[in-house]
Amino acid sequence: MSKKDLTKQVAEWWNKNPFTFGIATSGDQVGRVDFSKMNLDYFNTIERKFRKHSAGGAQNEGMPLFSNLIDYAWLKGKKVLDIGVGSGFSMVAFIQGGAEVTGIDITDYAVRHAMCNLQCRSLQGTVVQMDAQQLAFPSNSFDFVNAWGCLMHVPDGQKAVAEIYRVLKPGGRFLIYLYNKNSLTFWFNFIFLRGILLGKLFYYGFDTDALVRRYTDGITVGGNPYTKVYTRKEAYALFNNAGFAAVESQPVPFISAVDSWPMRQFPFFRYFPQTFKSYIARKWSWALIVRGEK
Repeated sequence: MSKKDLTKQVAEWWNKNPFTFGIATSGDQVGRVDFSKMNLDYFNTIERKFRKHSAGGAQNEGMPLFSNLIDYAWLKGKKVLDIGVGSGFSMVAFIQGGAEVTGIDITDYAVRHAMCNLQCRSLQGTVVQMDAQQLAFPSNSFDFVNAWGCLMHVPDGQKAVAEIYRVLKPGGRFLIYLYNKNSLTFWFNFIFLRGILLGKLFYYGFDTDALVRRYTDGITVGGNPYTKVYTRKEAYALFNNAGFAAVESQPVPFISAVDSWPMRQFPFFRYFPQTFKSYIARKWSWALIVRGEK
């Protein structure tokens, strides 16, 4: 399948199965919610779920979203591009931080979803439907680009990163969240538990990419069309090859995720000492953060 056809398939799947943090369906993070049911309480619930999931890594309790990863004093007054906006919670954080924000998403549902979030909060921002692999912005348009949890689902990740480089101004910064291949989630949950013990590696012909697609986003609906996991070196190379001079890639500890290891049915990691859990999360977190500057 060509990357163009795969991109269309990815867009159609995410439009049908948007990321709603389990509000729509029990046991999965994806599922459609009717727009008539979206209000401030609904969007606040999404933010609370994200805060719980990313606590200790993206931000500490009571602090702005991503404040462990972003300098909000620097961000104020800057032009921001938010890729893969989903429900718009990241747009809200950046707008409240004083930035001028443009959000994009490949699906119509997500565009309407994010716009509804902004309207519920009486915030001003621009949201448009657009493919991250073909950004319709002039070069050197933005001071900061955020792509949280979306580039791993983009069929041509290198092209998308090249586009990020193009639209960033000299000195502009970026923050990217990817799935970490060198993680406990990948090697225990996918390879050992499902792949070997349950025989799924044999079922998928030892195609680990197929295994990841099946058991990451959309697990209750048969998996999603495209998901790629990255090692730190691969993530670094993705951005270094695009021309970025300053690139940092590292796992970021999400303590709540460690509490559910090695699997949700038997989360015995939650009973381990906090220092041990923090160490494991720093070394083998599923969250791989890439930051840098043009």
